Amino acid sequence: MKDVVFVKQLEGATAEKNANQYLKDGWQLLHVGTNLAGILENGQAEYETIYVVGADQAHYDKYQSDLKDASKVEDEF
Repeated sequence: MKDVVFVKQLEGATAEKNANQYLKDGWQLLHVGTNLAGILENGQAEYETIYVVGADQAHYDKYQSDLKDASKVEDEF
C-alpha cells in the first residue's frame, strides 16, 4: 500500500487483536514499537506494545462509513 491517507495508532490491552483485525480488513502494518505506559512504584518504566496501521483511500472511506453506521446504532438506544 503506497497511497496511505490515514494512519491509526493502536495501544492498550486489545491492541494486538485490533491490529490483526485491521490487517485482515486490508490495512497495512506501518510500525510496531513501544510506548511508555507509566512508571511503577519502584521507579521502573512500564511499556506497552503499540501498532500503527495505515489505510489507502478506499479502506479509509469504508472505515468512515463503518463509524457512521456504528453511531446510528448507538442513537437507536
